Amino acid sequence: MAGSIGGANLRAEQIEANRVQGAALCDGKPMPEWVCGDSMNEVEKAPLADFIFSCPPYGDLEQYSEDQADLSFMEHADFVKAYRLIIARACARLRNDRFACFVVGDFRDGKGNYRNFVSETIAAFLDAGLSLYNEAILVTSVGSAAMRVTRQFEAGRKMCKTHQNVLVFVKGDGRKAADSCK
Repeated sequence: MAGSIGGANLRAEQIEANRVQGAALCDGKPMPEWVCGDSMNEVEKAPLADFIFSCPPYGDLEQYSEDQADLSFMEHADFVKAYRLIIARACARLRNDRFACFVVGDFRDGKGNYRNFVSETIAAFLDAGLSLYNEAILVTSVGSAAMRVTRQFEAGRKMCKTHQNVLVFVKGDGRKAADSCK
């Protein structure tokens, strides 16, 4: 959709990569606009949205930059606080009777325990006034899992995750939201 925001990222090189990939995928159709900046601030400037989609960073599981504003650089408590605020601000930009979708998976803390990220995401959307509408499992590549699982299972009886959760939320009436997709 023309005028839509495709996302915000602190790294200019990621924005450029998104634009290159977007041009190939959109093939002359209107392309989303990617913004170089902190999504904490940029989302408030975004136009009203008919759909929200994200696969956010999984806390400090991967470091994306050294920028203090980068969610992946934050201590976990600060990450959760910022993450929930971004979700609330994004949901405020979502039109009524529309969907939002986040792809998330649990990740472990430094002691090897799960952080409960899926539930944290659901709670953030519920607090923003949306309802959990659908959930699916996205099976990820199991190729390297077989190599990793033996050592981590023998060391701490930890299994290897090979999926992510696709969480779909609705703002308003689910039937009206579904009708808007036609």
